[in-house]
Amino acid sequence: MASNNPGYHRQANPGSTSFGQQKVAIPRLQRAEQDITGGKDRRRVPRACTGCRSHKIKCTGEKPTCKHCATTHRECVYILPRKDRLKLVTEQCQHLAGLLREMKARANVEDRNRISDILDEIDEDFSDQKHTPTPSNLEVDTQSSQGSVDVGNADYFERHEAEGLDLLDEDLHSRDEARATGFVGKSSEIQWLRAVAVAQGERIDGDWPGSVPQRQHTYGSGGDQVSSFSFWVDSDDVSIDFYVNAYELPQPELAEHLVQCYMLKVHDSFPILPRKAFGDQTRAYFAALRSGNAPRLNPKWQAILNLVFAIGANYAYLLNKDWDVGDHIIYQARARAFGMSEAAMTSHPDVPQIQGLGLLAFYWLSTGQVSRAWTVVGAALRSAYSLGLHVRNEDPSATVTKRESLVKTWWSLYSLERTLSIITGRPSIVVDSCCSVPLPMSIPEEDASEALEPTYRMHAGISATLHPPAFPISPNLAANPPLTAVGPGTTDTSSVSYFRAVVQLSIITQNVLTSLYSAGTMIRSSDDIQRDIALLDQRLDQWARSLPPEFRLYEPSREPNDAFGRERMLLRFQLCSAQILLTRPCLTVRRQSRKDATDISFSKRMADNCVGAARTIVASLPEESYTHLYEQTPWWCLIHHMMQAISVFLLALSHPSSTSFDTTMMIHCVRKTIRWLQKMKGPVAERAHRVAFNCFESVARRHAVDISDLWNRTATPVVRQPISNTRGSVPVPVPSGAFGQAPTSVPAASACAAYGTTMTGATFPPHSEAPNFDAGYYMPR
Repeated sequence: MASNNPGYHRQANPGSTSFGQQKVAIPRLQRAEQDITGGKDRRRVPRACTGCRSHKIKCTGEKPTCKHCATTHRECVYILPRKDRLKLVTEQCQHLAGLLREMKARANVEDRNRISDILDEIDEDFSDQKHTPTPSNLEVDTQSSQGSVDVGNADYFERHEAEGLDLLDEDLHSRDEARATGFVGKSSEIQWLRAVAVAQGERIDGDWPGSVPQRQHTYGSGGDQVSSFSFWVDSDDVSIDFYVNAYELPQPELAEHLVQCYMLKVHDSFPILPRKAFGDQTRAYFAALRSGNAPRLNPKWQAILNLVFAIGANYAYLLNKDWDVGDHIIYQARARAFGMSEAAMTSHPDVPQIQGLGLLAFYWLSTGQVSRAWTVVGAALRSAYSLGLHVRNEDPSATVTKRESLVKTWWSLYSLERTLSIITGRPSIVVDSCCSVPLPMSIPEEDASEALEPTYRMHAGISATLHPPAFPISPNLAANPPLTAVGPGTTDTSSVSYFRAVVQLSIITQNVLTSLYSAGTMIRSSDDIQRDIALLDQRLDQWARSLPPEFRLYEPSREPNDAFGRERMLLRFQLCSAQILLTRPCLTVRRQSRKDATDISFSKRMADNCVGAARTIVASLPEESYTHLYEQTPWWCLIHHMMQAISVFLLALSHPSSTSFDTTMMIHCVRKTIRWLQKMKGPVAERAHRVAFNCFESVARRHAVDISDLWNRTATPVVRQPISNTRGSVPVPVPSGAFGQAPTSVPAASACAAYGTTMTGATFPPHSEAPNFDAGYYMPR
């Protein structure tokens, strides 16, 4: 080939007429008006006018009118460079700051504190500006002014400095404590308390009014790590170092008491178990146990029974100062031996396994193991997905009782995961738009029968139509009234109507989390976010107005023996938590001078609503009654609500200009809540008291408030020491054929005297000639 010939290029004749071999240079065209030396005029002008920029043509740069604008008879406008605009605005801010300093000397104490806070923010902006390099290259400035992102825009800065942005700013892999706490999102009160500490750390010398603030702390450095502000006990080990006889039972009287604690104080808010079926089976089994003819039990039912015991024992421990601290630990260890074995976790899911995982998640929430609870409830929800609990059940062979029980199981897991998502700040695994399961019927379980089949199908259709899984705004919740049984035999529907209200509020709360605390929030405009806040606030009002009369939250106080007082209290706590989540982003809005009057008014009103919701939580706490504190409140997550309220007050005290509430009132509410944390039992209360006091200390010093009386705890300190059976354990033989398990032992009385006789008693016979007891538990068709 020619291309391989070394002399190919030398043989090419430039003068050849062969087509494709000849290259002809095309001379540059010269315009009549163009000077030969025009290359010297090809320069970039300092600033293009708006007309040339919009048409994307070269501007000649003449002032007051460029050639293009003069030719087209357009108005020629040159916008000031960003640096010039910033200089002008800075001079105006400095002038206004000087006026505020002059007014500060003539203001009262409250106004002086607000002026000091505003001046601190202004001085902070000036300090950041001095340390921010500005581009000196003219071309860089010109390109930035023509770019797609205007970094001089106020919304750009607000969006990127917003506290709602979830990010990971510390290493969660190196330390055990950090891994135990895990990622904590911005919807968690842990992050709010961290924001309070950082806000105080940005000020020098305790942030006395009039001081010049300097940035001294950044997120993720030193004591500002998330685990430093976590008051949960995820870092505590849940394993035990002694053998437990999984088949041992408490005394029948104690077992009945623990089951009653669960049914009275948990079941209505978390009806994951069928009340009637489970109660009948429990009573029947203990009656058979007394007669010596106890039937064989399914291991999953034994796990569920022990988890019910564990939850009831934990409630009794918190309520009763004389209750042993280790009882609920023993019960949950027995439950895990049955329901959390390798065989149970690798088998295909069924309803008892889902219920057992849900109960374990609830137990860990009540004991402060929120990360473990969040993980376990996620496994329960995925198992529920695999069995189709998230969709409408049209199985013709399923009874109304069975379908309604499955509906309540799903919504129990849904509301529990919603609470854990708020506590941890982590996203939900439930995709609401993929769920078509109806809301729970407002009829008691004992009234559900085949005669109500038409009513159930009508309710399922209405619920699927009116239940809006995803944001935007739903139809009026009042249009979906509670259904009641029709005809003779209708009974009280308070518990099921209450749980229906809990589910509806959980759905709205999920909309709040999705709209305000997800990653997509950062790319939305402030107008869109304000619109969502307003619409969700309307939904909360609609929900409150649609409640049955006995659950109306803000009616005048009733008689002491009010039958529905506890349900109203639980709904009030949940509503206040949702309102705090909704309005928290408005509590510490910064750079309000960049906003118009409407935006400032809206932010102020929402911030007041946030503080008002926190005040309602604190007002719902009793003044002295320790028993009332646990009997009438959501005891399983009470400290979460209390710390939510404390963090709101501390943020408001750190930014007094964001709300119109009185400083004295907010300090009083914080003192009352911390004083209750002093008295409450348990390691979670102990840690919460320490974290809350440390955060309040710096804020109180700024406001010259003495809080030395809040330091010492009045509750008995919780000493968590490992319990060992090395000192003389008594082996307990297991009957032959007991699921192939090796013999186990229990601690001797001398080694574990704290457990006393409450942990001794009858033992489950693993095998019996009686038929399998749990046949009815699986809810046969």
